[in-house]
Amino acid sequence: MIRLGNHLKLTNSEQNAFRTMTGVQRPPRTVEDHNAALETAAEDWRETDDGPASHLLRAVLLAERIGQK
Repeated sequence: MIRLGNHLKLTNSEQNAFRTMTGVQRPPRTVEDHNAALETAAEDWRETDDGPASHLLRAVLLAERIGQK
């Protein structure tokens, strides 16, 4: 991943991982887009399933967020 301020450029493997985790086909161009997609995916899992595996998956998704500078 290349980051310049708020702008992102993901490698092909990072784009594939992002698509798998979020279901979003277009790679994020900003930190906000990246974090919002992860938060949306985590929220979707919360609404779908409240089991222990879902809690773990949500924690993993939220841990992938990028800190703001």
